[in-house]
Amino acid sequence: MANSSLLLSTIDPLHPYKGECDLASVIQETKRAWRLLRGSRHWNEIRKELQRSIGFYIPQGPADTAGDVITVPACGLSHVDQLCSALLPWRTGPYQIGSYCIDSEWQSFMKWSRISALLPKREGMRIADVGCSNGYFLFKLSKLEPEIAVGFDPIERCWLQFAFLHKLLGIRNTAFLPMGLLSLTAFPQFFDLVLCMGVLYHQRDHLAAVKQLYDSVRPGGTVVLESLVVNQPEPLKIIAPDRYAKMRNAWTIPSPSSMEDLFHQVGFKDVRLHTFGPLSTTEQRRTPLSPYESLADFLDPSDPSKTVEGHPAPHTAAVVGTKP
Repeated sequence: MANSSLLLSTIDPLHPYKGECDLASVIQETKRAWRLLRGSRHWNEIRKELQRSIGFYIPQGPADTAGDVITVPACGLSHVDQLCSALLPWRTGPYQIGSYCIDSEWQSFMKWSRISALLPKREGMRIADVGCSNGYFLFKLSKLEPEIAVGFDPIERCWLQFAFLHKLLGIRNTAFLPMGLLSLTAFPQFFDLVLCMGVLYHQRDHLAAVKQLYDSVRPGGTVVLESLVVNQPEPLKIIAPDRYAKMRNAWTIPSPSSMEDLFHQVGFKDVRLHTFGPLSTTEQRRTPLSPYESLADFLDPSDPSKTVEGHPAPHTAAVVGTKP
């Protein structure tokens, strides 16, 4: 599906791998997402404006992905602020585009500092980031010189944000698929490293989700699963109409031990659990480019060890495993 379209070109890096993955189903799902996006007057107007503004943009110089803030030193666009405002909310970042700062809800470098220490440090890997949002971690992973890095996220805004940033940053061998975790079925034993962060509690079947991650990596490959967790032995099941931290689509909040057990159940070896303590309002907070409710609004103001619903407040943890 090689295409001059800013959005559809985000899957172009996958074409050399059509013999190793089910590219036909990937293209079909991408076309479905494309039709849905074009059916939204709001997002389709933004798509057309991005295409007009940066469709044929040539990066002005090398981007800096090493620091906490991913930086495009100069971009030559006069209305970056308007484009970024149209694309809000910005959940992951931050980014510096010329003189303009994209101050995201999540200070994602804080998670990166925790997770990057757990990753294999070798070049030439095939990498997936499941639930990649706008690609912050994919751009950070470019320092590992991957053979290819593929982001998965079914949210239209994330696809548009990624296409915008990818064009400005000029990072090669990085793709975005507007689809979720279940689409990993198109990539059997394809990846060397899979990151899945902030996704598990949105899945109804945790075991099936982890099995999908397992099936997508080659023997010897690594999976890193990071999640909000409850700091207790057992996971917390949410029964509607109850919610967890005001989330409509959180079904079961895992515990650290339940995540570790899932990895053992599906067959990972060398399983390692890492717990990071409570999530802080320094890491997740409201900003002008993410002006909606954030963590401070989800916690009990009189007792931040609990959510507004009275559940244990979110902690974070990650489990790492290797496929035999």
